[in-house]
Amino acid sequence: MSMSPERRGVSLRAVSACLERASADPASAALALVARRDEDALAEAGTRDALRGFAPDDEPLAGMVLGVKACFDVRGWTTHAGSRVLADAPAASRDAALVHALRRAGAVLLAQNNMTEFAYGALGLNARFGTPLSPLMADVPRVAGGSSSGGAVAVARGMVDLALASDTSGSARIPAAFCGVAGFKPSRGRYQDAGMMYLSPTFDVPGIIAADAARCLLVDKVLAPWDAATPASRVHGATPLASKVFVVPDHVEALLEPEVRRAFAASLECLMDAGAALRREPMPCLALAGSVARDGGIIAADGYALHASRLATDAARYDPRVGPRMLLGAQVPAHAYIAAQRRLAELRREYDHAIAGADAVLTPTVPMLPPPVALLDDNDIYLRENARAFSLTEFANRLDLPSISLPGDPAAKKAVGLMATGLRGGDRALLLAAAQIEHALGSASRRRH
Repeated sequence: MSMSPERRGVSLRAVSACLERASADPASAALALVARRDEDALAEAGTRDALRGFAPDDEPLAGMVLGVKACFDVRGWTTHAGSRVLADAPAASRDAALVHALRRAGAVLLAQNNMTEFAYGALGLNARFGTPLSPLMADVPRVAGGSSSGGAVAVARGMVDLALASDTSGSARIPAAFCGVAGFKPSRGRYQDAGMMYLSPTFDVPGIIAADAARCLLVDKVLAPWDAATPASRVHGATPLASKVFVVPDHVEALLEPEVRRAFAASLECLMDAGAALRREPMPCLALAGSVARDGGIIAADGYALHASRLATDAARYDPRVGPRMLLGAQVPAHAYIAAQRRLAELRREYDHAIAGADAVLTPTVPMLPPPVALLDDNDIYLRENARAFSLTEFANRLDLPSISLPGDPAAKKAVGLMATGLRGGDRALLLAAAQIEHALGSASRRRH
């Protein structure tokens, strides 16, 4: 079987292009990519291109370049999770399950991506490796969002095509919004998590950051294979979108900064013009899910349980924004933790009832624009802005829902995300709807320009 001309050399061209972009912006590359394998990636790409002539249809991710968040094992690299605490740990002896799956599907591994230490933060600050910056707002240095900061910057700047991320409270979606790309959080159990370092086993899931929903959809087909009943032709076009019903929680607009509010209103208007129906609902379960998890100390307790032995001997080496918050987990009463878990189960049922008959809940991803890095030197301001950053994303983790952030203002390239959150286990339907939403927003943007 002969290979189509456009697929000849596709991996080598892709890696070369990513390396050229990284070389053209060394400051951003140094902050986003904390380990690289440039020569090995080029050699691997050349070998893949040569072998592909014998099995041209076996690599659905051929031509995609991969970055991996530093909380996933990659053979030969230390899984340090962005922390000096693990800087001297032995290198991983094998790839994490998802890294293996993505590489087997044709993606070429290029880099390990920067992150907030141990994924405990929504703004992307990192005292050890430096703080990646949003590529969209050049007025002052602004955060890229976290905790998967390096992956979002690398995708946005074209240094990789795909970034493997994790998501505890919005860790894939927040930086996607702040960097103008797409970030997908699946339902729990959809993707293998072997070889991923957790912050909170209760809420963590692997995630995907890519340029758009269409690529997230392609990767999902690799990681959670679909049956043949969902043809690609259903992804695009106004007719399928015209049959969709989206819920808009009625308390959300009051939380938004003016630019985010304007972008969200424009997105909703675009979707209605495309034929989608909007339904406004109170949905108090969304805000309650976050407060219940915080009051129950779930993330702090989970983090402390995983780090207790290190904190006992090495607490001074933790980031001062991370270690002290983990130590608070030692004070969480067991009854509060258990009660919170039970209450979250009730709120999941309330969410299911509120969204009945609809396809997804629509909100902005983050209620504000990325804050300036300098503003966050004050710890009280940092904690306030950190909490604001995940205030709209966290309910998807607490209630175990698939959720995706799309570029929310593609015309102006603002650091705003539009988030669609679906039904538990309804990842496939959500990704298809997200691709339809993205197509409608893109079409509207092209018409205006």
